[in-house]
Amino acid sequence: RTAFQIGITVIGAVLIIGITLGSIAGYFGGRIDEVIMRITDIFLAFPALILAMAITIAVGPSLTTIMLALTIVSWPSYARVIRGDILSIREEDFVQAARGVGSSNLRIILRHVLPNAIYPVLIMASLDIGAVVLSAAALSFLGLGVPEGYADWGQMISFSRNWIVGTGDNAFAYWYTVVIPGFFIFLFVLGWNLLGDAFRDILDPRLSRR
Repeated sequence: RTAFQIGITVIGAVLIIGITLGSIAGYFGGRIDEVIMRITDIFLAFPALILAMAITIAVGPSLTTIMLALTIVSWPSYARVIRGDILSIREEDFVQAARGVGSSNLRIILRHVLPNAIYPVLIMASLDIGAVVLSAAALSFLGLGVPEGYADWGQMISFSRNWIVGTGDNAFAYWYTVVIPGFFIFLFVLGWNLLGDAFRDILDPRLSRR
């Protein structure tokens, strides 16, 4: 449950932030685009996991802090992708026609631009849920994750560190303490990756024509 909560909550927040900022930057351009993209570049300049660790340490380890840290380090890539698609779509004839009939900028973005630019971001989101859970498990393994009492795979592996190597007679005596939570992390991430591939096959028009 913790994995689902972290993955879905973080990706939902990242989609809202990334789509909003990327849409504003791509559609309006100019100084607004410059400011948003430079802020995005600043966040992208830091290694994501290290920045998430720094935020978690500064605020204090908790489930909410993990989700906040992963949201902060994940939204810039979404903003960049949606901005790139909107930059090309905003010059299309149907967008110019909507401007010509007096549609507001908000209506054009929501009605005409976003529906044609959002599919790559949705595919990214479905693939990144697994990556977010892996990052959360890494933070938990390092002692920066959820507090004790949560059913968390990374925390389980952290608790099992002293039993990775078993007894002198049998090095694999306690193999299950690490393998079982690690195997379920593997299955969880693999499942979301397969779902992301399916979304890509469904939503990518270049693949649907084949």
